Amino acid sequence: DKFLIPGAIDVHVHFRDPGAPEKEDWATGSAAALAGGVTMVLDMPNTNPATITVEALEAKHAIARAKSQTHYGLFFGATRDNLDEIRRAENIVGIKIYMGSSTGNLLLDDPAVWEEVFKIAKEKNVPVVVHAETESMIQAGKRDCECAKVATEAAIALREKVGNRLHIAHVSCKLELDLIRAHKCPELTCEVTPHHLLFTADDTKDAFLKMNPPLRSQADQDALWEGLRDGTIDCIATDHAPHTKEEKLRPFAEAPAGVPGIEFMLPLMLNAVNEGKLTLEKLVALTSENPARIFGLHVMGWSLVDMNLEKIIQISDIRSKFGWSPYLGRTIKGWPAQVWL
Repeated sequence: DKFLIPGAIDVHVHFRDPGAPEKEDWATGSAAALAGGVTMVLDMPNTNPATITVEALEAKHAIARAKSQTHYGLFFGATRDNLDEIRRAENIVGIKIYMGSSTGNLLLDDPAVWEEVFKIAKEKNVPVVVHAETESMIQAGKRDCECAKVATEAAIALREKVGNRLHIAHVSCKLELDLIRAHKCPELTCEVTPHHLLFTADDTKDAFLKMNPPLRSQADQDALWEGLRDGTIDCIATDHAPHTKEEKLRPFAEAPAGVPGIEFMLPLMLNAVNEGKLTLEKLVALTSENPARIFGLHVMGWSLVDMNLEKIIQISDIRSKFGWSPYLGRTIKGWPAQVWL
């Protein structure tokens, strides 16, 4: 009475290694991934040092090879002045552009440089992944759905001009989703996070649910679920962004943005299958089939999932270093029973 499904691929993680091992490293992050049925992770470039030179890329590959318990891939970051490094970079799964500022210092808000990066990505046949928020609106204190929509619109227009592959990270708003749906094609893909599917702005009581982009309205969340079902959204990805409990206990304005989630992505979504929000076949497409297609990967691993196992998420379930989760106390029905690489 169990189901064997392909290992999940989380296409958006921040394992903080190198640079912030007190938050997470490749050993603990990958152990958490495996516990949750994730057999491959794709790590973002805003580590310290940032993955914006070939030298930094090779150093991060060496760390991941030595410590990771899962298969992995690495993104390369784009800046105003590293176009030659991007051209030289090999063994990458994509190029990341932070159109609006977020954790780290990889902001790139120059449309002329965006276009050059899109052209290089087309030559290399890798997708550009964008953090689609508009920097001028962020600076004006307007990190709202219009802020996300304006950036998404600019990225889509540029993709249609250049003809490259574009992946929109952590879609959170109906406005964005409607744009993506209107322009949908095999070269335009997007992802949604579990936290945007399961929390709304009304749940934000402290910095533990502070993230970029922020939580949205119930209407936005309903639109995200519809986007999963109708195929507008291609992937579920965690944006696993660990911070220590001490950092998250700071006043909201001073606390860092980001929430962890890699242990519980698959159980949370198996629970959604049990609730009738998704089919199991659709979940496999969102967590394995589509990520593999978009980023040119092989699905390497299997999870045996028990759809009848019901338990409460507890501290003892957390393999990550920082020891907290926004999902603590939730009752989940549907868990990986065994995982193979």
